[in-house]
Amino acid sequence: MLPRKRNMRLMLVALLSLVKYTHQYGSGAPPLACLDQIPRHNGIQAQTSVPPYAIYTSTAQVRQGDTLNVTIGSPFGAPTPIGGFILQAREIQDTNKIVGRFTKIPDPGVAQITSCRGQNDTVTHTSPDEKPPLNFMWQAPKDFLGGVEFRATVAQGYATFWKNVESPLVEVVTPETEIMTTEPSYTTRRPLHGPPVIMENKPTTTPAPFDLIYQGCADTKLCFGVPQNCIQSGNCKAIVAIFVAGDTYTFEIQGTDNPKYVAAALSMDNKMGDDSAMECVRNDNGRVNLFTSWTYPKVEPYVRRSDSPQNIVQLLESSTIDGKLYCKFKRDTVSTVMGQTFDLANNRYNLMVVSGNSMKEADRVGFHGLAYEATGQPLSLASVGTAAGGSKLLLKLHGSFMIIAWLGAASLGIVLARYFKKTWDGKTLGGVDIWFAYHRILMVLTWVLTVGGFILILVEVGGWQTTGDNPHAITGIVTVLLCFIQPIGAFFRPHPGTKNRPIFNWLHWFVGNSAHILGIATIFLAVYLQKAELPPWTVFVLTAYVVFHVLTHVVLSLTVCVSEGRISNGRVNSFPMKDMLGQSRQITAVDRSTDAPFSGFRKHLLGVYAPIILLFVIAMICLVALAPIGSTYNNLMGA
Repeated sequence: MLPRKRNMRLMLVALLSLVKYTHQYGSGAPPLACLDQIPRHNGIQAQTSVPPYAIYTSTAQVRQGDTLNVTIGSPFGAPTPIGGFILQAREIQDTNKIVGRFTKIPDPGVAQITSCRGQNDTVTHTSPDEKPPLNFMWQAPKDFLGGVEFRATVAQGYATFWKNVESPLVEVVTPETEIMTTEPSYTTRRPLHGPPVIMENKPTTTPAPFDLIYQGCADTKLCFGVPQNCIQSGNCKAIVAIFVAGDTYTFEIQGTDNPKYVAAALSMDNKMGDDSAMECVRNDNGRVNLFTSWTYPKVEPYVRRSDSPQNIVQLLESSTIDGKLYCKFKRDTVSTVMGQTFDLANNRYNLMVVSGNSMKEADRVGFHGLAYEATGQPLSLASVGTAAGGSKLLLKLHGSFMIIAWLGAASLGIVLARYFKKTWDGKTLGGVDIWFAYHRILMVLTWVLTVGGFILILVEVGGWQTTGDNPHAITGIVTVLLCFIQPIGAFFRPHPGTKNRPIFNWLHWFVGNSAHILGIATIFLAVYLQKAELPPWTVFVLTAYVVFHVLTHVVLSLTVCVSEGRISNGRVNSFPMKDMLGQSRQITAVDRSTDAPFSGFRKHLLGVYAPIILLFVIAMICLVALAPIGSTYNNLMGA
C-alpha cells in the first residue's frame, strides 16, 4: 500500500506542475503580465541579445478612430517562429498608458484579444505552438492625439523570450490630416542568420528612440532646432516642428533642461522684435499652458494677452517628462496681430525658437537663457526638411578678436612695459627702446581688435542689447571705453620729469590694468551666454590662463625685488613702480649699456611665457570658432 500511495502523490505533483506550466505559458500571458509584460516563467530572465523579432505597422500615421495593420514577425532571412507573446499600444510620452483597441486577429486558434486597462487593448497567444508572423488590426482612440508605439514581449520557447520589442513611432492625427503611407520599417539594427545566439553574460544596449517631435523632420515636417545640427542626433535644447495638411498648420515645440517656457515665433527677419510668438509655459503647479505674445525690440521680449489674440492657437497636447517641456497645437492659417496679417499659406517667415528658465511676471516670460536661434532666411511653412540657422560668422569673429586682444596682445604688452624697461638697454627699434616699440605695437593691436570686435557685435545684434542677468554687455562696454581712451591719454602724455608726469603715470597704469582685468572678466562671462554655445569647462581653460599669468607676474616681481638689492651707486633702476613717481635720474653711459640684474633670466622667462600665452589664445579661438564643440566633433566623426 505504501508504495502505491507514494506513486499517487508523485502523479499528483506532476499534474499540478503541468497545470502551473500551462497557466504560465500555454494559453496566453498571465494576468500579472498585463502591465509589465513579464511572463513569470519561474524566475527566468529575459534575453539580453538583439531580439530576432520586429514590430512594424502599415503606416507611420493614423487618424483618430481609424485602423492600421500591426505585424509581429522576423525581418531576417529565415523567420524565427513565435511561441508566445503579449502586444499593446502605449503612449510615447507616458509608456504606462495603454491606448486604442484591437479589432481583428489572424486566427482564434493562435491569438486572442484581452482587456488590461481598457476594453480589447491587448492581444496574446492561445497556445504554445510555433507561429508564423502574425497580423492584427488596431483602432486608434478618438480622444487622443500624439505618438504611440507598439510594445511586446515575444517568447521563442518557455525559457527564451525577449522584452521591449518595439515598433517605430506611430502618430495619431486629426481626422482631416492627410496620411502619407510609408514602407514598413524595422526596429532591429543588424541581420541575424539562423537561430539567435543567447548572450546572457554580454548584454547589449540599444540607443533610446528619438522623441516624437523628431519623427518626420526629414520628409513630412519642417523642423528647426538649437544648437545647429542637433535634429539629426535628436538632442536639441529647443526645437520647433511644423506639419501641414491641407490648410491645417500643426506646430510642435519642445525644450529640454527643465525649462520654464519654450517658444517659437514667426518673424520677417532673423532679429528679435515685432514677431508673433507662441509660448508653451510650465506653471509652478506643473500645468502647461499655451499663449501667444508679441515681441518688442530692445525691451522686454514678450508681452502676452494684451497685445496678441489668444484664440488664434488651439492646444492639442502638452507634457513635461524627464525635464522636457512639450506642446502641440494648431494655429489659424490667417491671423492678425498688432495690425500685421500673418498668412501661413502664402507668406514666408523666419522661424525663431527660444527657451528660458524664469518668468518676469505672471504674463511675461524671462530672458531666453537656455536657447535662442533664428533661421537664416524666410521659409515657406509648408516646406519639409531641416531649416538652417543664420550665420554666426560675426559673432565668432567678435569672440576671436577679443580673445586675441585681451588674452594675447594686452597680456604681453603689459608684461613688457612693467618688467623689461631695463632689458635690451642701449638697443632700439624704430628710434625707441625695444620694450617700448613692442609695447606700442601690442597695445595698438589690442585697441584695433577691441574696437573692431565691438563694431562686429553691434552689427550682429542690431544695436545695444542686454544679456539678461549676465553682465557681459555692461563689463564689455566699460572695457571698450577704457581701451578707447588709453591711447589718447598716452598721446598727450607729459614729458618725463615734469610735475604732471606722476599723475599721468598712475592714470595710465590704472586705466590699462583696469581694462585688462575687465576684459578677462568679460570673456569669463561670455562662457555663460547661451549664444556663445561654449562648453562649461571653458572656464577651466580661462582659469588656467589666469593662474599662469599671475604666477609669471609673481616670479618677475621677485626678480625685480632681488635685483633691487644688488643695485649700487644708483646705476640701475629696475623696479618698475619707481618710475611711477616721475623722478628724473642721471643717465650715465653705464645706464645705457648695462641691463638690470637678472635680465637674462627674464628674457628666458619671456621666451616661455609668450608661446604658452599663444597656445591659450589658439585653444580659446578653436572653442569659439567650432562652437558648439560637441556637435562639431560628432559631425566630424560621422563624416
